[in-house]
Amino acid sequence: MKPTNTRRLASLVSMVVRPEYSSLLILVVMVAIAAALQRNFFQGPSLLLTIDAFGPLILLTMGQAVVMVTGLFDLSSGAALSLYTCILTYVMRTDQPATGIAAILITFVAAVAVGIINGFGAGYLRVSPVVVTFATSFLWLGIGLFLRPTPGGQSVNWFNAFYDLRNVDGMPSFLKSVSSVVPPVLILILVGCLFWYFLSKARTGRYLYAVGGNEESAYRSGIDTARVQIIAYVINSVFIFLAALFFVGQNQSGDARFGDPFTLRTIASAVVGGIALTGGRGSIFFAIVGALIINLVNKIIFFANIPYAYGTLVAGVIVIVAIGGAQLYSAYGKRAASKGRVQR
Repeated sequence: MKPTNTRRLASLVSMVVRPEYSSLLILVVMVAIAAALQRNFFQGPSLLLTIDAFGPLILLTMGQAVVMVTGLFDLSSGAALSLYTCILTYVMRTDQPATGIAAILITFVAAVAVGIINGFGAGYLRVSPVVVTFATSFLWLGIGLFLRPTPGGQSVNWFNAFYDLRNVDGMPSFLKSVSSVVPPVLILILVGCLFWYFLSKARTGRYLYAVGGNEESAYRSGIDTARVQIIAYVINSVFIFLAALFFVGQNQSGDARFGDPFTLRTIASAVVGGIALTGGRGSIFFAIVGALIINLVNKIIFFANIPYAYGTLVAGVIVIVAIGGAQLYSAYGKRAASKGRVQR
């Protein structure tokens, strides 16, 4: 084989063996299984329902991925999600449409503040991000319970637009038609993807990876690592805020404990999507793949008629197999790529 062809083959192998690409293979298998169990999986109405069901975890995973790329964790993301739903429904009044705007602005400011507090603790106080965010999760829970001791609250009618434009009074018919094809949560995800694309090309995006790869080296290179960590947590908090908009639009209520199950699922989704636990490697786009896989696990369990008592166990086994398979796939591929370089 010519040296040029050998180099191209080695380059192709080194790309394909990355854990992110093994996640794509797992996703294809999971979609095939889900489609076999649910005959109408790819039909329009069913697909729209699937997007609505998968969207929130995707948004939350995108935020968690930014934090993990920087070498951090956020164990308060579920509590923050709950808090934002409580703030939104606490400020809004059903008979005062303008309170919806006020609720969005106030909650956005709260989201930025949450990100700054988490980032300040991890970046400037040098406390372990696991400890910081675990502690702040109780703070967000306490504030949420203060605002909303029991699930409920109020929401203005137009807030439905974050879930389904067809349920909004006075909405133009052509926008309602668009909503039947492109659900609002998908638009939120696309906005997040566009934001990450430009951020990853900018200096701040490179700093996120540099800090995650080696914080000490990044600091010695003149990067304000603490500031970068704050930025990562703020970005994560904004993604959580977007998910909160969707949930309030869908449920028209807030709940101080609503987000509890999501925290560990976002971390699992990011890992399955190839985000390194040690930071410095991975992409939001592949984290989305991980979130799709985790969501498909629940769908497969449901349509396979697995009893609820065993559902969590089966989900855990599938996630472990997915993560383990990705690591074995990557290790095998690296070994094959290494042999190819040696032979060359």
